[in-house]
Amino acid sequence: MNILQQMEADLMEPRGECILILPYPDTKHDLFLNNEMRLLVKSSNYRILEEVQYRINNTKYLFSTSRIIELKSKLDDLEDIFLIVGSHLTAKQHINLEKKLECLIIDKFELVLEIFALRAMTEEAKIQIQLAQLKYESPRQRLRLMNRLSVEGAWHTERAGFWGTGENPLHEFDAGTKKREAHLKGKLLALKQRREERRMIRKRYHHDSVYVSIVGYTSAGKSTLLNSLTNTQAASVNSRLFETLDTRIRSFQLDDLKVFVTDTVGFIEDLPTFLIDSFRSTLEESLAADIILVIIDGSEPSLDLILQKLTVTINTLNEIIPQNNRLLVLNKIDLISTNQLETRQKLLREHFPEYKIISISAEENVKPVIKAIEAFRPQKRYLLKYTPNHIFRSFCHEFTTVEEESFEDQWLMIFSIRKPTYGLEFIKRKSEVLNITLEIQEL
Repeated sequence: MNILQQMEADLMEPRGECILILPYPDTKHDLFLNNEMRLLVKSSNYRILEEVQYRINNTKYLFSTSRIIELKSKLDDLEDIFLIVGSHLTAKQHINLEKKLECLIIDKFELVLEIFALRAMTEEAKIQIQLAQLKYESPRQRLRLMNRLSVEGAWHTERAGFWGTGENPLHEFDAGTKKREAHLKGKLLALKQRREERRMIRKRYHHDSVYVSIVGYTSAGKSTLLNSLTNTQAASVNSRLFETLDTRIRSFQLDDLKVFVTDTVGFIEDLPTFLIDSFRSTLEESLAADIILVIIDGSEPSLDLILQKLTVTINTLNEIIPQNNRLLVLNKIDLISTNQLETRQKLLREHFPEYKIISISAEENVKPVIKAIEAFRPQKRYLLKYTPNHIFRSFCHEFTTVEEESFEDQWLMIFSIRKPTYGLEFIKRKSEVLNITLEIQEL
């Protein structure tokens, strides 16, 4: 058993038992968020012992004090049980609940951070997680320190003058947090510069290549598409949320064209701002892409769910990357009927008319994606001088994109072609067959 298999086996073991608290669903959107929270808990490998739904109606504790008493009695009867709350807790709410219930409490954002920490493999991803965890934990740690100092009667421990007792612990905590944050940001900046240098080298040596970035909601099938396009098993395709965290760049050959494909972390509803900021440098890899493939899971049970996830993806994408060449890729069409496919395509055309839509099955047929990439193949322009011949001229019009022509002693033609390696040889062979003298010059 190799290291990766051992890690997978370890992750299969339940990490603990919990009570899952979800907001009472008043709308379809609430139902969607609650179901997503259940998937997050499953993905982090916690076992849900019991699930309860409460109305969020208390700014101090999130829900009512009667519910807190009810939860406290449940926890008293159980051992080694903690709570997972399916919404965001402010630092104050988090500390207040901990004091009342006297148990470990994990909210939605902390759970996402745990999953990220488990899946991160590269140095950059690990540092990004550490930075996000620092931004999440520091307000909570500060409140705990404030409470402890208050209990000990040492809220203001700094006295001015020669006999002062020294630095206030809160000032020391804040200074340490800022120093740690600056250290992590410095590391990320160095890694970002190194990645940009590699990108520039790649572009220098492969300037006539096409760069494709795959983005989308988590579990939409991005890694499966990467594997299918590059004909590898480089990316894990387990059906878990946030299976991919580290940016992967793979390549494949399309005739004489080299295509680089980038797969990045998936998006999710209501991701915290500090988490997006931490991963911004990684997601900016998509800025270098000629095409961005926005993947949608076409097998979702409802049209509302498809629209919801796609809207989250596009809004998150717009925060990081300016509008550029984007294609909507409706994936997993092998799992739906023809009528369902037509309904989904019509829905996407109505709500996102500015996007071109293609439909695929990443596991079975990715030819529409390859055809779309082919359309973005960089064209090279040439000046062609040749002896007058109408048959050869007709051939050039059919085989290339003719931009300009002039007819004097020598016929001139400016054309562009997507496959110069094969195309120019084909033109030269045709001229030899017709016994034509020609001269080709790249513009």
